[in-house]
Amino acid sequence: MGHQYENGKKLRSVTAAEISTLDGITATTAELNILDGVTATAAEINTLDVTAQQETIDSGDAADVSVGITYIDNTTGGAGAITLAAPGAENVGRVKVIEMTVDGGDVTLALTNVQGGTAATTATFDAVGEALTVIATNATKWTVLKEFGVTLA
Repeated sequence: MGHQYENGKKLRSVTAAEISTLDGITATTAELNILDGVTATAAEINTLDVTAQQETIDSGDAADVSVGITYIDNTTGGAGAITLAAPGAENVGRVKVIEMTVDGGDVTLALTNVQGGTAATTATFDAVGEALTVIATNATKWTVLKEFGVTLA
């Protein structure tokens, strides 16, 4: 079940969910090999770090399709736009949240790679806390799960 250590204690079975709750995992593949049944690489486990799944962008920037949470920090002031590329096959199933955290002016996202929710072609963030939640359902479009105060047009 577990490996015997010098102090006589055994390591119990650890699930992937339990590993993901650990903060700051920097284990190497060799270090992980002491765990029975772990098939993930250190790099794959390290992607579970929540801080690595967040980004902050300003008006005029592109949201990273491989990051789960995008904060719009519109400190440049005035109206602007952000972009979100179509998801790739490696992103299918990824949930993405885009939220405005600093309102220095309205920021508009063209919904060219987004489907569902409404027939809108743009989503405008004009207040702190407004958010759009999407999921990559195929390799060409994001599907709207929920809109929170975002102005759709």
